[in-house]
Amino acid sequence: MPSSRFVAAGFGLAGCFLASAALAHDHAVLRGRLVFADHEKSVIRILDLDSGEVTHSFDVPKANPGFAGVSGGRYVVVKTGDEAGTLRILDTGLMAESHGDHVDLAKAEPKLLELMTKGDRPAHVISGQGQLGLFYDGLRPWEGKSEPKVVMLAIDGLAKPKPDMTIWPSPAPQHGIAVPLGAKQWLISVPNPAYAGGDDRGASPRPNGFEILERAKSSATGDGWKRIANFNDPARPDASCKLYHGYAPARGGRHLFGCAEGEGGGVLVLSKAGKGEAAGWSARKLAYPDERRTSALKSREGGRHVVGNYGLKAPYDALLRIDPHAKALSAEDVLSVPGGQAVCQFELSSTGTRLANLTADGKLRVYEVAPAWKELASFDAVPAFDCAFGAKTPTPGLAVIGGSAFVSDPTGGRIREYHLDTLRQGLDMPVGGMPANLAGSDAG
Repeated sequence: MPSSRFVAAGFGLAGCFLASAALAHDHAVLRGRLVFADHEKSVIRILDLDSGEVTHSFDVPKANPGFAGVSGGRYVVVKTGDEAGTLRILDTGLMAESHGDHVDLAKAEPKLLELMTKGDRPAHVISGQGQLGLFYDGLRPWEGKSEPKVVMLAIDGLAKPKPDMTIWPSPAPQHGIAVPLGAKQWLISVPNPAYAGGDDRGASPRPNGFEILERAKSSATGDGWKRIANFNDPARPDASCKLYHGYAPARGGRHLFGCAEGEGGGVLVLSKAGKGEAAGWSARKLAYPDERRTSALKSREGGRHVVGNYGLKAPYDALLRIDPHAKALSAEDVLSVPGGQAVCQFELSSTGTRLANLTADGKLRVYEVAPAWKELASFDAVPAFDCAFGAKTPTPGLAVIGGSAFVSDPTGGRIREYHLDTLRQGLDMPVGGMPANLAGSDAG
């Protein structure tokens, strides 16, 4: 998938963005805004979903930057793509206010915040529990010295002139992840020793396990952190995750991680027993139904199932439904993409019960996830395109906001809407240029 190195997943957010409709009440409901990039122009633009007009634009160093939605829906992390590895924060100006039976949106002026972080190879962005983690992988060990790290920020402080920032230095380069578990606790991946040493250039940068760390004023190592749980034991399949890639939170405080195929492979499910940060952590492994694996996971707050791509190697050509409470995964959980195509892009509806899948033939297919995979509709959304990672030709984007899927059409200069509940096409909005990457998530 084109965005595999810049993945957003928050508690209740996994790969989507902004805020949407509310329950019926006595005044008009605002639909929000959609942030999108351009394939050719170095600019970020904002589409107002109520007026259908592009209302704001912001210059960036390179065309088609990557996006990652932040838990709560107000902010978007922008991977600018410059040589310095700069990450910026876009304040969309959208603020959600709950009124019990419905949620109202307020629209303030959007702005690109002064806050920026820099480093070698920015990758996974994870948010939740009021915290935001920006992971910098660092250079390959044989390329030179670097400073792999996690930049930790409180979400409610992002708009401050000088937000409080904590830097966690990784002991070695890795294509890692940092998941906020609370105000003081984080799950952080452990570097793969074979890769970190730099002697084996064929070794993978993907980690094989995790530690749960708690921030403290002092610790045995003197770095202000102490380890409270370890899931990095290669001798135990239920306490390790070989060649990790793909993360999503799940209902009930569970956390799912995609691990390698083969013996001991599967989806690692971490869960917390008890309440509060002093509660203990446990893990189990859900074995894959066959020899394939997942490398990208999507979930929705309150949804029962997590969905991942599925294949032996890229391009993955199937989808995998995962029930974190299940005793095992089976062949019935696997859905093959029509025509043996790559999965390309996929997103869950806000309830987690339906899935939108945009494939290289230009079709947007809508599926019911459970009790059994079922295709509900298929739309000719855009012309056929190349969805391979690093494709030079324009790649359409997919985002789900509430009950609607939005697809960008770079060649047509338009953004189209498809209703996931009524299975009908909605808005078809000309925006000019070559709209490509979309930012998406619901406020929550």
